[in-house]
Amino acid sequence: MKRLLVFCLLAGIGVAGYVMLNRPAGAITLVGAKAFAMADGPSMFMVTLTIENDGPPDVLVDVASPKAGMMHLMNPQHGDREIIVPGQGHGMLAMDGAHAMMRLPDFAEGSFVPLTLTFANAGAVTTRLQHAGSSTMSHDPDDGVSVQPAPRVTLNAVDAPSTDGVALRVEVENFSFHRAADDAAHVAGQGHAHLYLNGLKLGRLYEPAFDIGPVPAGRHILEVALNTNDHRPYLDSAGLPVAAQLTLDLQD
Repeated sequence: MKRLLVFCLLAGIGVAGYVMLNRPAGAITLVGAKAFAMADGPSMFMVTLTIENDGPPDVLVDVASPKAGMMHLMNPQHGDREIIVPGQGHGMLAMDGAHAMMRLPDFAEGSFVPLTLTFANAGAVTTRLQHAGSSTMSHDPDDGVSVQPAPRVTLNAVDAPSTDGVALRVEVENFSFHRAADDAAHVAGQGHAHLYLNGLKLGRLYEPAFDIGPVPAGRHILEVALNTNDHRPYLDSAGLPVAAQLTLDLQD
């Protein structure tokens, strides 16, 4: 069974109530933290990064920077659902999934500010956040692509899912997986898939079989969406993203 391929380098209760004692040292590493300026204001930024988890499954509970006037997590379509990073796996704060928003005046392009993410098990993990200008990629459905015949996708568990891990398979029609350069042109029916767990992007898929590592007990939503070579969402006949969901009800 092939591992998930990842290609993007990238409160009531206070945070302290989430942080556990005897946390696994060094389990979480933050990579490629970038702040992208938003068009609606020069002081507003979307924050993206990659979370590498070498330990057990963990939950992201807070994001902060001492320089920011405002900073908070956002998880479109999934509200207050826990942002889970699978054990021995990856997760990404990304433009097309769970991410952070920040207000920071006088942040010069190319410069850095400190950034801290707090996790239920690993506690506070700090990195540097760089102003990376404006993003050239768009995952907005308004910029999506319609082709005929429209691609279809389904998402299935290969075996009975458990908290030890989940093996899955993506079934597609009118679509072929294709590994292309980030600046590749659109070819109808070609592309890759994006995988999300409770809204957190786990990565890009270039093949139909994959697995994710351990996750906590509870109800979680896996979603897969098809994208073009040039990173735009494929749309169905109703103008909606071509995507499929799978609900996991996991017991200890």
